[in-house]
Amino acid sequence: MTKSAVDHLQGTVLSFFVKATDCGSAPKHSLVSAFIQVVPPDSFIPSFSQPQYSFTIPENTAVGTVLGSVYIGPGQTGFFTAVPGETTDSNQGATFQVEKETGLICLLKPLDYEEVSSFRFKVATTARKDLIETVSTVDLEVKILDVNDNKPVFETNTYVATVMEGMPSGTRVIQVRALDPDWGSNGQVTYSLGLLLTYNPDLTKDTLSLAGPVTTSSIFAIDSKTGWITTVAQMDHEACSSYSFEVVASDLAESQPLSSTTVVTISVLDVNDNPPRFEREFYRGAVKESDPLGEVVAVLRTKDLDGTDQNRLVSFYITGDHNKVKKCCVA
Repeated sequence: MTKSAVDHLQGTVLSFFVKATDCGSAPKHSLVSAFIQVVPPDSFIPSFSQPQYSFTIPENTAVGTVLGSVYIGPGQTGFFTAVPGETTDSNQGATFQVEKETGLICLLKPLDYEEVSSFRFKVATTARKDLIETVSTVDLEVKILDVNDNKPVFETNTYVATVMEGMPSGTRVIQVRALDPDWGSNGQVTYSLGLLLTYNPDLTKDTLSLAGPVTTSSIFAIDSKTGWITTVAQMDHEACSSYSFEVVASDLAESQPLSSTTVVTISVLDVNDNPPRFEREFYRGAVKESDPLGEVVAVLRTKDLDGTDQNRLVSFYITGDHNKVKKCCVA
């Protein structure tokens, strides 16, 4: 703004710098040059048809699309230019172009809502009359609408976890998480269980009993909002020692939702929950009174359904006697 009359400066151009300083503990600043031309009072100064212009376009708008136009008043003539700022959202990279003669606003570069959600910059119009050049500017805003162009992405391609067999139904095992940079419902993620990829039961185990088809949802459940995976029933290491399955992350876009998958592998840890059982209900042996010490009288065999060698290691004792048989075996 002016502080005093400037009629005595008619025909001159005032040039100076404007300094902007922040209020940080170590203040930083930047400079911009300013030029003010003092023209006669009867000079022609162009004016725009409205105080500001605003356009709204989706982020997938094709390069070369015309958004609209800026106009100067009836009977006025001039040429138009975009006035870029020093940031991306002020059209620093010439994302938009203003056609010199017509004032048409044209898109020159692809848009990405996740990088810049709106642009604000000035458009100038310059007129020349009687060797005097005058300039006017107007604010222009371009709002970008988000498009569901990003699918949810899991933090890792595979998840690995363990759970102890015999834990109660509803035990939390592992949490999966996916992120979607889109805005609003386009970026909200919901989780669901996918295909059961690996299920290798040991059909030789006496404890295994299959009732109907085995699916991921018959073994595990997932919280659609948090991604926590829990057990549906008690795990049995002897029935199946590991499971691999897919988890699907989908966004909540109203039309054409996007999704991605990850693989979860859960190992069931063995617990010593099966006692060794003799193969026979009773054993009969015979020995001569003349046989030397250490003679084999009978061989007793057991079977332990636990899955690990440590839990299957069996020690034999003679009941009613504290003498421990020295020989141990792995059944």
